[in-house]
Amino acid sequence: MTSKIISKPVMILSLLTLIFFSTTTVYANQSENTDNSIVLFLLDINAIKGDLENQNLVDSLIGITSILNDNHKLYFSVLDSSSSEITPQGPYLSNNNFLEISKDIESVLSNHEYQRNISLDINESLLNSYNFLQSEFASNDSKIILMGGSQIPLLMSNANPEDVLREFVDPVASLYKNKNWEVHGISLKDADESITILFDRYAEKTLSGKFIFSLPNMIKMFSEVISQDFWSSGQLINLDNLNITEKQIYNSEILVAPGTKEINLFFYKNKPGGSFRLKNPSGMQTSAGDRTESSVTETPYAIVWQIKNPTPGKWSVEINNFEGEIEAFSQSSYEYQIELLNLNTINAINDPLSLIAFISDQEDLMVKLDTEVSIQLSIIDPNGIETFYQMNDDGLKSDATKNDGYYSLEIPKINSLGIHKISLQMTWKGFESSSLISNYEFESIFFPKINFEKLNISSINIGSETNLGTLYISVGSTPYPVTQNSINTKILTNSNQISESFNLIPRRSSTDGKSAMYDIIYTPQEIGKSMITFSMNIDYAGRIYEVPAQNFEIEIIEIPTTFSTLTIAIIVLAVLISLLALIVFGAIIYRNFQTHPYGHLKDEKDDLIVSFGMIKKTLIQQILHRDKIVGSEIELQELAGITLRFKGNLVKIEVSEDSPTIRIDSQPIINSSSLEDGDWIGTSGRLFQFVTNIKTTD
Repeated sequence: MTSKIISKPVMILSLLTLIFFSTTTVYANQSENTDNSIVLFLLDINAIKGDLENQNLVDSLIGITSILNDNHKLYFSVLDSSSSEITPQGPYLSNNNFLEISKDIESVLSNHEYQRNISLDINESLLNSYNFLQSEFASNDSKIILMGGSQIPLLMSNANPEDVLREFVDPVASLYKNKNWEVHGISLKDADESITILFDRYAEKTLSGKFIFSLPNMIKMFSEVISQDFWSSGQLINLDNLNITEKQIYNSEILVAPGTKEINLFFYKNKPGGSFRLKNPSGMQTSAGDRTESSVTETPYAIVWQIKNPTPGKWSVEINNFEGEIEAFSQSSYEYQIELLNLNTINAINDPLSLIAFISDQEDLMVKLDTEVSIQLSIIDPNGIETFYQMNDDGLKSDATKNDGYYSLEIPKINSLGIHKISLQMTWKGFESSSLISNYEFESIFFPKINFEKLNISSINIGSETNLGTLYISVGSTPYPVTQNSINTKILTNSNQISESFNLIPRRSSTDGKSAMYDIIYTPQEIGKSMITFSMNIDYAGRIYEVPAQNFEIEIIEIPTTFSTLTIAIIVLAVLISLLALIVFGAIIYRNFQTHPYGHLKDEKDDLIVSFGMIKKTLIQQILHRDKIVGSEIELQELAGITLRFKGNLVKIEVSEDSPTIRIDSQPIINSSSLEDGDWIGTSGRLFQFVTNIKTTD
């Protein structure tokens, strides 16, 4: 068969025409566009009719889709070389008209004239399908499900496949991606390789799913991909992966917990046949006479029970006369949900985390269950490490009141920055395999904190103004200026009176009056112990945050003043003489511990410029800075911005911010660097060599 390839100009013209009319239609009717979810199956009838397994797969996937997308309208259309002339057939209401759509597809199969070879123009079919969804005002969660196996002429030419995909497939895929419409590709059994290449491209460009014929695993993957909303409405539990080797009776048990509103049981098979019976906790097969509302959808590769208001207890599925592989899943939703009462979306790192959970009904009213329940909490930190905790309603630890329906937990601190995921899991006693799960998350960041550095004062004199120390406010390691009014300072005296005889003095205030450092000046008026407390309530990260308080205690005393004037004068003189002697002695020791500058500086001609050991300093400089030579002492304009520090065998050169670029052996100095014997110092077009010893020529 001759392959048909659409020319690029025709393709572009088709796209522009489609986009123009689609946009016009949407604009004219945008006020009428309500929720209109559509699932459109595009079926390669030739590949399906030629294989019974493919026919069974179509029947099974449509049946599953009708359950998992029960708020959608189902359509199907034939995917072949003449698909542009075929209008999608439907709508069929999901979960209500499954048998009708199956019957109509069977009718199309019966009337189809099977051909051994046929080529598909999927791109043209998808353009027409896009136009159809536009005309039906399809909502964003609509889906196209492609089931193909025949050859694709676009990818059968001599052209580079990547070029063909980029020029013809990507523009159509972009249309779907912009609409958030998913395009899921299913390669039928014995599908042509070109189908797989095309489906790979659509999966990549539209972020949709691609599936290769594989039973029963493919059906399970398809189920999870096409309906995230369905699975998120309850909990998915993997019951069993069975490999039944003999045609015997097999029972798969399912525990249904109290408060279960609905349970859906999925049994996926790798081949048709077998007898599957669902039994309630009394051992009776579910029927129309059972008080439980239930329905069953049977397809060649899948059996699905939907049970509303099931009786709590042990249910079972009896499997008879089946030999093969089965994957079984349970999806449950409950009359209740677990809620966290006091979780902030943003919390401070290294702060305790107090959590309270309770159970509510469908009307968001708190309930206390008669049956015994247990609530476990897990936190996954940003590094993926999961930690488990048990919440309690026993009046223990952080729980205030026993059996009041509030389950409490206090975590000492959260010490990882980033997003933390919380999972609450409630189980009923005797039904531990069933659980009600609620998920939350929060971010842990640095919040403002107070750090008080107290001066070394053990006691102060009554009536004496004294600086007690400095308050530092920061976020992480960064100073965080606040107003003085943001800091709550409380001084409680020995007689339980609140003292107001203090001042907070800001350091380096900004123009808006804020500072990240405050000195506290206290003038006590009462003898005894005073308790000083600092705290803050601050609006940060969208919430009012209470900075943990800091406190310390200080003793207030009264120093006697009965000394005579002469005694005081003698004491003062003695103290002054002692201090002077101590200062002189300390200066001598301090000077002797400093390294005397050494070494010399030469220019490019090897001429001596300066000997550092010969530079004259004042007495004060010799005492305080014997080991330092500043640029001005070298008396070279080019080196005015440097400082040399000598410590033992180490010489360090420091450069000021406003100094011209200084290099050591062609390497620029940033802030500081070590200087070694023979190093060349370059700046302002001149070179100077540092040497520790001058070699003389005899």
